[in-house]
Amino acid sequence: MSTVLKFLAFGDSHVPRYFSLVVSSVNSLVGFRPDIVLLAGDIVDRGDVSGFEFVRSFLRSKYGSEVPILSVFGNEEYMDRQSIFRERYRDIIWLDDSCWVSNLSCCKLCVYGSRGSLEKLTPWQSRNASFLKDLYEKRIYLARENLLKLRNECDIVILLMHYSPTYLTLEGEPENIYKFLGHRGYEKIIYETKPDLVIHAHSHNSKKWFAKINSSYVINVSVPAVKSVIAGLIRRFSGEISLEIITSHERKIL
Repeated sequence: MSTVLKFLAFGDSHVPRYFSLVVSSVNSLVGFRPDIVLLAGDIVDRGDVSGFEFVRSFLRSKYGSEVPILSVFGNEEYMDRQSIFRERYRDIIWLDDSCWVSNLSCCKLCVYGSRGSLEKLTPWQSRNASFLKDLYEKRIYLARENLLKLRNECDIVILLMHYSPTYLTLEGEPENIYKFLGHRGYEKIIYETKPDLVIHAHSHNSKKWFAKINSSYVINVSVPAVKSVIAGLIRRFSGEISLEIITSHERKIL
């Protein structure tokens, strides 16, 4: 039996900075209607809660209220404002080291979402939020425990993050800042738990936005890196997964 899931994903829109690019690239996907929309954080700049409305309203105008929109928090959706985002945008499914499970028409889909982790605290974090060092390590453990469970329950499993779970999709960034962009501790987790798709953002200058870890596809959906949103089709047939990717400027089967 064949299963096909259609998704739309992007991050780092930093409204209003890249919002026009989001709009133009979504509008270029003529005839494409996703089963789910995945937002990989930094949708707004500097904790601007009201800025999220531009993206929410645009997506709802395109796809209606019946298409689930899932989002993780990026570093620009400040931690002390997360509750405000949740309260104001109740139709968005906010994932914060948590799972979402749904029986869609195509399949049983499970998404685990997290802001993710950094290998090294930024200078600001070191001065003002040193507790994040322990939290970043805890998040890796939580991801493993949840993904192991979901892998046994679901037809398709997606890991949605803001920070990168690997250095493989950071090529193009200065190597001396890799540790401030993600955490390689997730590579072992991905290899072991085998999510079908891993989505992240945060790397604006990546030149290699696709990689594979074991059988898992990993995609950097940062709008400034890809110059587009990402539309995709995950196909599962006889236990094997294939992925077709569509942007506003190319289409490829991975």
